[in-house]
Amino acid sequence: MDRKRNHSLGRWLAGAVCVAVMVGLGRLALFAALEREAFVPKPAGTFTPESFGTPSRQFVFASSQRTLRASYVQAANPAAPALMICHGDEENLSDWAMVQALLYHEGISSFVFDYSGYGASSGRPSISNLRGDSLEAYRRFVANTPLAVRRYVLGYSLGSGVLLDIVGSLSPAPSGVVIGAGFATARAAAVATGVVPSWLAPLLPEPWDNEAQVRKLTLPLLLVHSRSDELIPFDNAERLAGAAAGPHRLVAYNGLVHNAAIEGDQAARFWAPIAAYLRSGQLDPATAGPTGMTEVDGVKPGERR
Repeated sequence: MDRKRNHSLGRWLAGAVCVAVMVGLGRLALFAALEREAFVPKPAGTFTPESFGTPSRQFVFASSQRTLRASYVQAANPAAPALMICHGDEENLSDWAMVQALLYHEGISSFVFDYSGYGASSGRPSISNLRGDSLEAYRRFVANTPLAVRRYVLGYSLGSGVLLDIVGSLSPAPSGVVIGAGFATARAAAVATGVVPSWLAPLLPEPWDNEAQVRKLTLPLLLVHSRSDELIPFDNAERLAGAAAGPHRLVAYNGLVHNAAIEGDQAARFWAPIAAYLRSGQLDPATAGPTGMTEVDGVKPGERR
């Protein structure tokens, strides 16, 4: 009897292992398929900072076997604070040319690059490739800003996952981190953007858990997000702020769209608190409410519209 039971148990365990392997392979296959659909590279555009009256240096650099494009704008003062930007999906250097001109006039140097497959950069986008791209981009950013008094990094939308994935590996460490229109987890973003239904999300691996990364972050963190964001709901920013273990501040905008950072009629409002932080090096918690939140456009901390 014991022998039969052991035989049955062995068969059950073998079957369970097979099911687990099949489920695991199925999750990986599903993730690979969704990864191909999740990235929407945008072809190269025609705008450069020169289009907005600002001098720049357009150059290429290697990331593994891929060739990436970048744009660097040096502020008038070589010692000015400098910002590296990891941009969002369906964006490229051309979309950020106006922002680089705006930052130049704010006395801030800026470095923007196109991920693999975006703009005129070669290769294809993937979690792995974007990780390598951003690490190499940071090395180029540091090399181009030898006199900068402080260096900062910003991840916008998709770029929030790209940046927080590698921020702990950056050397020398930046002076602070800015997350614009960021998501709490890649699963939450996939559901919010319609890539997967909510019931399917728990079955997916979690390549970018921004909430978990923020819990480990000790660098100063500025979160900026619009309550009117039509793509990534504002509660994602609240989750990140709630998870933040280090010094942080959440700026809540009202009436700005998801892409406000690169929209000509909204960009100045979006960038004002960020530029103030970069210039001063201070999160300025005195202007924040009891939860560490600062409301923009006349709404008091803790109120809703």
